[in-house]
Amino acid sequence: MNKDLNFFKKNGYLVKENLINKITINKINKVVNEVITKEKNKKHIENGTQSYDNYHFVYNSISKKNREILRLNNPQNRHKIFYDLSRNKKIISIAKKLLRGSVRFHLGKLNFKLPNKKKGSEIGWHQDWAFYPHTNDDLITVGIYLDDCFEKNGPLKIIKNSHNKKLYNHHNNENFFVGKINTKKNKIGLKNSVSITGTAGMVVFFHCRSVHGSGHNQMNSSRPLILFGYRACDAWPLINDGNPHPEVNLENYNKNIIVGKKSIKPRLTKVPTIIPLPKKKHYISIYELQKN
Repeated sequence: MNKDLNFFKKNGYLVKENLINKITINKINKVVNEVITKEKNKKHIENGTQSYDNYHFVYNSISKKNREILRLNNPQNRHKIFYDLSRNKKIISIAKKLLRGSVRFHLGKLNFKLPNKKKGSEIGWHQDWAFYPHTNDDLITVGIYLDDCFEKNGPLKIIKNSHNKKLYNHHNNENFFVGKINTKKNKIGLKNSVSITGTAGMVVFFHCRSVHGSGHNQMNSSRPLILFGYRACDAWPLINDGNPHPEVNLENYNKNIIVGKKSIKPRLTKVPTIIPLPKKKHYISIYELQKN
């Protein structure tokens, strides 16, 4: 594990192939198909709003004709198979090492990388840290591949060692938070970007300050990817980001501790921070936010 930890500290990410076995992946994909079919068959849909249960679908369009599901937020809040995956022992044992010994669950997303002709699935370069600054930056995102991922279907791309560098401004020229880095203004070292390709069951762990994004999916099938966020127990949010939050429900916040003890003493470290405000309106997804 020391080799993995050293790699993560140097590069800001870690890839573990076949971490989740094929039987589990097949069971998850079966549930994904059921959930998506049920949602698509609804006559009336709403492009969800954030709440603390925060289980909702995000669409690329509200028009019935072109409507496609881009994301299901927090699937673990309704489906046991996702909850169990978010607490998977192999994932948590690695997260524990990367987060200095404690793990608190933060958020969950089931993303669909729609085929290019459907539009709406490209994600511009950004740092997760820009969305939810904390008292320290011991936060990671974990991506679980439910399908094989190739260069052609728009893989996650991470810029090596970017987590040790600056926090980029994610605001536009009018100073509204738009959740992406202006690559023309900022030289973010694209030559150091790595495509995280691999087979179903592969898991990638990356630091909250790692610069990442993904391109268009040029294949005909949508590529599902589960993303779970975790934070150290002593990393406390500076702003309410619509996920389990201590000021709104401390009991629920503490229930999200997987490894470690509850405490109201945050660890404060010298980390660069820009508050992700103001926003033009309350956006429910990075897709909508980055469009603006």
